[in-house]
Amino acid sequence: MIKRILIIFLCFGVVACNGSSEEGETGENNNFEEDKPFVSEITIIDTTYPPLNEKCIEVMEKMQMCTTTDTSKLAPCSNKYFRVFDHKPQKDWGAGFIVEMVPGLYGAPVHQIVIIEEYLGKYKIANQYLGFMIEMRTTELGYSDLLIGYEDPDVGLIAIRHEWQGNKYDLVDVEEINNHFVKPEMKDSVNNIFLPAFSAGF
Repeated sequence: MIKRILIIFLCFGVVACNGSSEEGETGENNNFEEDKPFVSEITIIDTTYPPLNEKCIEVMEKMQMCTTTDTSKLAPCSNKYFRVFDHKPQKDWGAGFIVEMVPGLYGAPVHQIVIIEEYLGKYKIANQYLGFMIEMRTTELGYSDLLIGYEDPDVGLIAIRHEWQGNKYDLVDVEEINNHFVKPEMKDSVNNIFLPAFSAGF
């Protein structure tokens, strides 16, 4: 009788332990997945001009930014003149992308950046800046923050962070001046000087 009670007790103990262990592990894994903090991925932009994505070429040609046929009025759709960036990594190229043009193209003496967005099957320019790409940083919103460099004739290189604000990018913070980080105590005054000066990009 005692042996039978012990066997029953041990069986219930094993089942209970196994059950609580599995539930505990599952619960821990679920909680871990839910509580896992977002980690931003940073892409440093190098100086290479890789081949253009075919979908980007199609859109750029429709928007008359370049051409695959008659080059008498438009630049060829070539990585000699353009490079593209995926600022929405959770979506494909058809949802929109960034175009950077080489200096001297279409009368601009410096690099140009154009952010193209798709809306209800049509493409439009959300922003256009006279600057060049330095970094992209993924965000929980799905749009990457952009670090764009601008040349100031008096000061030098100004690196400004841009954030997606509803339907376009806005300039939010001057991070570097001539490759030196702006000190926290200087942020407000530096931003007040430079953000309005470079916000002409629409």
